[in-house]
Amino acid sequence: MGIRVIAAVLVAFCGAFYGLNSSEKLKKRVLVCTEADKVFRVFETMIRSSGTDIYSILAVLKRENFSALGFIERLSNEYSAESDFHSQWRQLLMNEPDIPQEEKGILLDFGDLLGTSDIDGQLIGISAVKALMLERFQRRSEEYHSKAKLYRSVGVLAGVMVGIMVI
Repeated sequence: MGIRVIAAVLVAFCGAFYGLNSSEKLKKRVLVCTEADKVFRVFETMIRSSGTDIYSILAVLKRENFSALGFIERLSNEYSAESDFHSQWRQLLMNEPDIPQEEKGILLDFGDLLGTSDIDGQLIGISAVKALMLERFQRRSEEYHSKAKLYRSVGVLAGVMVGIMVI
């Protein structure tokens, strides 16, 4: 009987952890949008103020902490003035498993527009990409607020239910 109780408690914890994990995945999607907006703002500000080149902007971004956009730090470590920025951006972004496809598409478009036109053209492109990411952020935020609590509750309840069945 003691082993069954222990198994029931472990199953309940597994259900709770699964619910928490699912909730955290939703939270990370919101964080991806927030950090992407931060990247867009840094690029926009530096391009607008002084027409700064990509290499210098990446040096500034390296000092920031991007937990959801880890490819930014890897890009700033690997990129040099002699290498192709667009291919490195694409390659590192596509290797990010935690960024949803919709956000990857927006970030790919952003990487493709950098350095391809004059300052005004880049600023217009950045504004368009920011608007798309803001829309995605609002959708992800609503999704998080409506489903995160549900995932946590259902995970705990499912774990407890299976735990009771084990007993």
